[in-house]
Amino acid sequence: MPVDPVCGIELAEELAVTHEYEGKKLFFCCNGCRKIFIRKPKKWKKNI
Repeated sequence: MPVDPVCGIELAEELAVTHEYEGKKLFFCCNGCRKIFIRKPKKWKKNI
């Protein structure tokens, strides 16, 4: 199961909000976490 790189929640792929970053598909629990990541991806990069 993927883990949201911002909040650390483990989630099912089919329920996740996705975003592609540097060729890798990332999974987020909600659009809010996705927006946080997009604003400062380098801050969260260590979690992917």
